[in-house]
Amino acid sequence: MNIKKKLKVSLWKTPFFFFKSLVIFIKLTKSGALVLILNSQFETNKFKSIIHGINFLIYRGKKEEIGIKLLNCLTKLGPGYIKLGQALSTRPDIIGNEISKHLKKLQDDIDPFCGLLAKSIIERESKLLITDTFTLFNLEPIASASVAQVHKAILKNGEKVAVKILRPGIEKKLFIDFQFFYWGSKLIEFCMPRIKRLKLSQTVEVFSKTSLNELDLTMEASAGDELAENFKNYSSFRVPKIYWELTTKNVLVLEYIDGIKIDDINSLKKHNHNIKQIVSTAIEVFFLQVFRDGFFHGDMHPGNIFIDDKSNLIPIDFGIMGRLQNNDRQFLALLLTYLLDKKYSKVVQIHDEAGMLGKDVPHDQLAQAIRAISTPILNKPIGDISVAKLMGQIFGLSKSYNIEIQSQFSLLQKTMLMSEGIARQLRPEINMWELSRPLIDKWINETNDPFNIIEEWFHKNKKIILKIPEIINNLDKLLLKK
Repeated sequence: MNIKKKLKVSLWKTPFFFFKSLVIFIKLTKSGALVLILNSQFETNKFKSIIHGINFLIYRGKKEEIGIKLLNCLTKLGPGYIKLGQALSTRPDIIGNEISKHLKKLQDDIDPFCGLLAKSIIERESKLLITDTFTLFNLEPIASASVAQVHKAILKNGEKVAVKILRPGIEKKLFIDFQFFYWGSKLIEFCMPRIKRLKLSQTVEVFSKTSLNELDLTMEASAGDELAENFKNYSSFRVPKIYWELTTKNVLVLEYIDGIKIDDINSLKKHNHNIKQIVSTAIEVFFLQVFRDGFFHGDMHPGNIFIDDKSNLIPIDFGIMGRLQNNDRQFLALLLTYLLDKKYSKVVQIHDEAGMLGKDVPHDQLAQAIRAISTPILNKPIGDISVAKLMGQIFGLSKSYNIEIQSQFSLLQKTMLMSEGIARQLRPEINMWELSRPLIDKWINETNDPFNIIEEWFHKNKKIILKIPEIINNLDKLLLKK
């Protein structure tokens, strides 16, 4: 799918989108969204003054009302905005615990569509009556999110399953949101040419493509299957069984998981789960997905991770998955290592080696700038350190230092933020990156091992190598003819 071509906005739509952007900005401001910006540390004093003035003129609510106002606003704006709220809900350190508590409802507590409609969709897809497939199908959904809702059912063989059904018309609604986001990113890049290095439009393209893939549930089933294959020998992380014979583009049937959400700390403690071990396992699983496999779950909010009675981590919802090539993984591993070691000149060096810096960028000055934004973050109490936030601020230096931002890291950074948010909720005193440091160091050493490099080269060029005898034979025949 050529997502860039599909997202491109025709000229006649531009006036409408200008008006729409103004309306959405006013709605978000009325919900208190600008208060969150005013409470952040990302903007200059001049920018903060402008935002404060706009907020003073438009916002009339109390600070404690922001959570419910923002929840209602994002829900009404559409599925694209709901996804933004889901990401924010995992960062109570940024938006506050009270607002985070309200936004968590966006994970799986959106108003559902009619259960009878869900039943008719299943029958249309399977071309069978619902009673031919299930002995029991609950019309009341057990979870309802922005893209789909889930119903509990029992198969004819007695197995409990979760039946995921796409919301009717969701593809059109989600595409409209993404087209608007793409238009907005292009407008910003046109009005502020220097901001092109952030590659906002490419980031929207990547996010749109991964999210629209979420609308084909056979693709989600395939992603879940690949994740299960990657972790088939890992005992503490399990992917639910997928019932391929019952799965279509609009319906996904998988094993029903009777577990506790990973952020439900009270229930985890009540059932004697080892919180410390759960966090350690979660960090190791994140590392293995990103560095070992280069294939990771891209929507790791707490509503998508369950803990079963054996303390296994069980992910659900494989609609948004990310991939990283080996060179991207090596860059990321070195970046994390050098940041944690405070080797800022090395951070600049790997950006240069990756072709992300312009020719005239002063390396010493850039290293000093990275030190300036890193020190306040890395000097915080260990539980408050956010490497994902730090990476975002380093990417933010692109305007001043001609850094080419790589769009493939945008989904990863979102996943890192969510992972940090979950780890911080479970164990506020830890830094997940320090815990994963030995794994990263080991991976770097193994990746740079000469024998592994040779083995990888042979694997990549296996087809050519196998053809060498045939090539030699053909050369012999050619020489004999002469």
